[in-house]
Amino acid sequence: MKKIFIIILLFVFFLHYNIGFSQKNILHLNILEPGQPQLNITVIPPIFLEPKEDYDNSTKELVNKFYHIFLNNLSYLPFLNLINPDELVGGKKINGVTLRDIDFKKFALNKIDFLITIGWKIIEKQNIKIEVRTFDVYTPSFYLGRGYIINKIVHTYLAANKFCAGFMKKLTGKSGFFQSKIAFVKRLKDGSKNLFISTPQGYLPKQITFLKNIVLSPAWSWDGKKLVFTYLSNNQHKLLLWSEGHIKNIFIPGNTIISPNFTPKGEIVVSSDMKGNPDIYLLDEKFKIKKALISSWAIDISPSFDKRGDRMAYVSSIYGNPNIFLYDFKNKKTVRVSYIGKYNTNPCISSNGKYIVYSTLTEKGHRIVLANLKTFEEKIITNGPGNDEHPVFGPDNYFIAFTSNRSGIYKIYITTKDGTKPMLVNTGDGEATSVAWSKTYF
Repeated sequence: MKKIFIIILLFVFFLHYNIGFSQKNILHLNILEPGQPQLNITVIPPIFLEPKEDYDNSTKELVNKFYHIFLNNLSYLPFLNLINPDELVGGKKINGVTLRDIDFKKFALNKIDFLITIGWKIIEKQNIKIEVRTFDVYTPSFYLGRGYIINKIVHTYLAANKFCAGFMKKLTGKSGFFQSKIAFVKRLKDGSKNLFISTPQGYLPKQITFLKNIVLSPAWSWDGKKLVFTYLSNNQHKLLLWSEGHIKNIFIPGNTIISPNFTPKGEIVVSSDMKGNPDIYLLDEKFKIKKALISSWAIDISPSFDKRGDRMAYVSSIYGNPNIFLYDFKNKKTVRVSYIGKYNTNPCISSNGKYIVYSTLTEKGHRIVLANLKTFEEKIITNGPGNDEHPVFGPDNYFIAFTSNRSGIYKIYITTKDGTKPMLVNTGDGEATSVAWSKTYF
């Protein structure tokens, strides 16, 4: 992936047009706080910057591919209201792609907050130079610009993600959505379930395991270089570690070995029934049992850690039904988190330690719950139909991915901690479940 970026970003530049620019007019959103407004944004279709020259259809198709990926990227940001430029009063026509080429009055009359232009031209060896500029309509002023060299389909995905990461970073201070990866389990035609990785939108999918049976519960290491997961083969649970394309079999005692995860220090934590009911164990650097973190007569599974490693969310049936608990390692205290419903599972604590998301069973199916760890208030943030399960936070602690069968087959969706309308992740044909979201930017 890094090599590809080096290729496509041979020419990356900042496009500075400071006419009318004022620092105090820069728009900024705090997406981690409630009550954020929606900003209206429109993206003008790509403009060929050298009309006297000619281009072939394949070149135009590549530029159009970039444009549609770019629009799809923006659709994942619920604080942006994407306006179709064909619906603008006064039309979408502009004289060029720079500040001096645009009459901002008609865009202001259409209540557009941000205008984005895309210019392109052909340079040597049939490379395409794409220039993307964002303008604050009401100032009016230049807001952000980038340029990319592309010549392959893969470059269109990488360039669109790169620009949207920069735009989101400037607007909100966060950019992890466009710079992270997800891992998920996909059912293949032969009946096996194997691990895939992709961008959060489902771009550039890659199968990374080729096992004959069933992969379960993947989890990323905090540096984004490893995945630990359970493998169910011939009714036996195995703990496997994927790293740089290689898979290591980690032997630990027990018949039920489930819900592995990593601590921020890179240690593996897993639930095993070696003493009867499943307890949560910490492994040492040689992948041997170091100690029990949670041990009781009940079922204790699904550990999840904050960035400091000070607290761990987990599931326990110690009160009879499965519920979500939070263990504080410094104070050695446990508090119950879930009080909605009687069957609560699959917790994920945000890396900043402020929230836990989990799945609860309601009369209409499983739903995703967000628990505030400061106030301990809980709210259901999805409403089906079907079952919404296995939620995980993205690296910005804003986006949440989960699995749902609302379409009739289990797929992966993305919402936010505010419960915005879920967006489908394009994982292709077949069932996709057990999503894990990297905590590291790539």
